[in-house]
Amino acid sequence: MAPSPAVTSEELLATWETPDAMGSIPHTSPQLLVGVGSVVVTLAAALATRATPGSPSDVGSWPRAIVTRLRADLRRRGPAARAWAAVALWSALVTGLHFGGLAWGIYSRLFWWDLLTHATGGAGVAAVLFLGLRDRTPARTTPWWLVTGVAAVGAGFEVYEFLFKGFWYGWSLRFYAVDTAIDIVVNAAGAAGVVVVIVASRRLRTERRPTVRERL
Repeated sequence: MAPSPAVTSEELLATWETPDAMGSIPHTSPQLLVGVGSVVVTLAAALATRATPGSPSDVGSWPRAIVTRLRADLRRRGPAARAWAAVALWSALVTGLHFGGLAWGIYSRLFWWDLLTHATGGAGVAAVLFLGLRDRTPARTTPWWLVTGVAAVGAGFEVYEFLFKGFWYGWSLRFYAVDTAIDIVVNAAGAAGVVVVIVASRRLRTERRPTVRERL
């Protein structure tokens, strides 16, 4: 979500939770194309995720599997628990970026603030998916499914904003469509960054692992 430069922080906060002054909800306006398009992207990205090698099957079971994995990791209090703690801190950062940007009008003053928020948010979602579903994926497979998975989550969030938020009511169809597309792409870019980190850390561990000759 990137507020139009013409919208003040006060106006944005007012329309974030409430309809416009006339009390109408323009979901039948041309902007409906953005809402429908977001639904299509959500479904397409979810199907692409299922088709990506190494991706966990049964997308519908992901939330329960993640919660189960989280509880088990926290009980063990090992490296995985520390990784979850890092993800929690990262989530707090993303929350601060978003609501701080709304409260102080930073979204409308700094164009890149929205990109930063979506990129860090996409990275956070990717980290949650990877940690929570790691026992359902092949250990040596590059988790590219995180990119399409996060794109599906991001597009689904755009559907939520279309249905339940009002910040876009005064936007043109072109501005709204471009903003939505950029949001989804930047979310996926954040996930791609996580994949790169995962691959790099695996290679580093492999290089540090002593060979049989070195042990002798």
